[in-house]
Amino acid sequence: MRGAEGLQFDEVEKYRRSSFPFATFILTIIGVSLSSRKVRGGIGLQIGAGILLSFTYIMFMQVSTTFATNGNFPAIIAVWIPNIVYALVAVILMRNAPK
Repeated sequence: MRGAEGLQFDEVEKYRRSSFPFATFILTIIGVSLSSRKVRGGIGLQIGAGILLSFTYIMFMQVSTTFATNGNFPAIIAVWIPNIVYALVAVILMRNAPK
């Protein structure tokens, strides 16, 4: 109950440092599954989709950590929810990717 002010920022940073290596792996799987598709028109659509997914991941991570620091949301859940959601997206994209 007693303690230092701003402890939420430290908790978020601690969990963020452990979740970023998993995020790198998840975003790499998404990029590989998107780039494995061969289309006639070029690769512009795949590059755009990859950049869009990466941007939405970063935005989702920032929003969820804001809920943890300013709201009453547990830091570990706020940091790991984007990884869980995008891991599911990566699994779906890998299943649909050509072998």
